[in-house]
Amino acid sequence: MNILLNRAPQHVWIGNKKVPIRSDFRIGLRFELLMQSDLSDKDKLIQALELYYEQLPNDVEQAVDQMLWFFRCGEESNEKKQSGKSKVLYSYEYDQYLIYTAFLFYYRIDLNEIEYLHWWKFRKLFLELPEESQMKKAMLYRSVSINGNMTKEQRRYYAEMKRIYALPDHRTTESKANTYANILAKAMKIPESEVKP
Repeated sequence: MNILLNRAPQHVWIGNKKVPIRSDFRIGLRFELLMQSDLSDKDKLIQALELYYEQLPNDVEQAVDQMLWFFRCGEESNEKKQSGKSKVLYSYEYDQYLIYTAFLFYYRIDLNEIEYLHWWKFRKLFLELPEESQMKKAMLYRSVSINGNMTKEQRRYYAEMKRIYALPDHRTTESKANTYANILAKAMKIPESEVKP
């Protein structure tokens, strides 16, 4: 979808029917935190569907597929093309203050005060933060591969920066999305009568 030509979606299509989906950026953040929680797969499935849909659609499988499509900002997963060695460069939980201050400083958007910001817009703005922002610097430190071509001082510096900015979860965003899909797929094996809250 071209965001310059089309409005960011506020609905998904389930069974040829237009279904409203909650699109504020906070829903995407809560979804990610939910998927990383210690809840059972069934509880994650129920709560994820409750997060995104005001009314649970009849076709739970399509509802989950569309929810994940929306979470990925309309992009199809290309996890199979990945080598599996990609690193996670940010965390909405652990980088919350870096993200908050970057949006405030560079975009004049107070993420704590703003009433609504579409998830897709939030994601694109986040990914396009300037290189000089502390958030992008943290991402750079996490991505740097320390090697023999560096001086001893550079290796020491980047090792220290990696330690300071280390994240507890080192998977890619796509890997997370696919993990979430697997969690929800396992939960969907639970009879639909048990899923409906």
